[in-house]
Amino acid sequence: MRLSVQIVIKNEYGEFRGEKVTTNLEQYSNILTLSKTFYSGGFEMTMEDGTFIVIPPDVIKKSILLIEKEEIKI
Repeated sequence: MRLSVQIVIKNEYGEFRGEKVTTNLEQYSNILTLSKTFYSGGFEMTMEDGTFIVIPPDVIKKSILLIEKEEIKI
């Protein structure tokens, strides 16, 4: 099964949508495992418009992490 996955970070500065990636179930599971350490430091990602963003640890601690997924129908 193929999935389209997008990381979304919400905080007092707005909503930041990461670039959509295509994964399989194993890779998606790895993303979920890595997300458990989200609040332990800063965070970097490429946004959907290609902009690269670095979020410092103090802002991450006040943020909400969403991992949106959608099954890709063939």
